[in-house]
Amino acid sequence: MVGWQSAIGGQQSATDARCGRRNVSQHYNNLSRTKKKKMNKDRLRAIIEGNIVSGIIQFLILASAVVFVIESDSEDPHAPHFILLDSVFFGLFSIEYILRVYIEPRKRDFIFSFYGIIDLLAILPSLFLLPGFRVLRILRFLRIFRIFKATRFILAVDRLTEALNEIRRELLALVILSLMLVYLAACGIHYFERVEQPEQFGTILDSMWWAIVTLTTVGYGDVYPETPGGKFFTALVTLIGVGLVAIPSGLLASVLTEARVERKTEEESEQNVENESTEGIDNRHEIK
Repeated sequence: MVGWQSAIGGQQSATDARCGRRNVSQHYNNLSRTKKKKMNKDRLRAIIEGNIVSGIIQFLILASAVVFVIESDSEDPHAPHFILLDSVFFGLFSIEYILRVYIEPRKRDFIFSFYGIIDLLAILPSLFLLPGFRVLRILRFLRIFRIFKATRFILAVDRLTEALNEIRRELLALVILSLMLVYLAACGIHYFERVEQPEQFGTILDSMWWAIVTLTTVGYGDVYPETPGGKFFTALVTLIGVGLVAIPSGLLASVLTEARVERKTEEESEQNVENESTEGIDNRHEIK
């Protein structure tokens, strides 16, 4: 009797399972075409942004960079095996690019975004392998941009981008100030050194190389002042350059620190909410 009831129960469970699958299938078929398309795009997005596909793309980026380096040291950079490897990279990166454009709701925004342009630059140079593109073959050097595809998978890059966006006005003001200082430094050293060193400081344009090197505190030493006035002016410009280099570093460090503190505060708040919810559930169970 028990065995007979178990058999009936098993058949009933199987029937319920089939009915459940049938209901899911009918529900999917009843969905509108737009909703089906959105569901398929969401599934495809989950696959593309998943760990497996991301790992494969990162491996391809690294492999492409290694092949590019080896190719530059080869006697025949257009050897068949290099062309074959580049064709493989081109095919896989092209598929990735097409799929990313497909799943994006705002395709135009993605195409002209930073990552969209980088993805496009990663595949365009391979087209110049074709015989009809001999004149443009030098543009294949753009394959170096493939390495920038890796920034998509580095969370710290997004944080750095957000930090730079926060101080974009300050950075713009700093760039303008730097250009003004380069101009003034070039004019000053030209005034002091044009007679003693006409070949190096004969014009303001010639003096700009010295101004840039000095203000950035690089100091190659290929061009240097010889007059007392020029030496004093160089010391002054060097001191200004030290402060000029330190300003953007301080701004960026400050913004990154603030972002880290805010992120930590948000994580602690979320953790407190979860703990309070768990405690509330436990208290209700105890009351029952």
